[in-house]
Amino acid sequence: MEYFNTFGENPVSCAIGTEVILTVKQKKLQENGFVVGEYLKKELRNLSKKFSIIGDVRGQGLFLGIELIDSEMNPLKAQTDYLVNRMKDHGILMSIDGPDHNVIKIKPPIVFTNENA
Repeated sequence: MEYFNTFGENPVSCAIGTEVILTVKQKKLQENGFVVGEYLKKELRNLSKKFSIIGDVRGQGLFLGIELIDSEMNPLKAQTDYLVNRMKDHGILMSIDGPDHNVIKIKPPIVFTNENA
């Protein structure tokens, strides 16, 4: 199959992409993602000390995962589903990942702040 791209070589798409890159650089949004992500990861790890259901917190920047397990290291799919759906009730969208569907993915927008975290 030949390479196909709906927006390839479209000058409007290129102009938009250029402006997005400039905004990310000017507002230091990549740096913000790193700093806020490290803060959020630290706070989630603090929660893991209080709640043994959190088996691991991992990721980089604002792309983080929280693995839910029981005391025998078994994946907790039902609890993961429950938590993600409860967060929706509070206006926070997360998703589920992992081969056992027990990892909560956090992928907030790059303008996310420590206060949001």
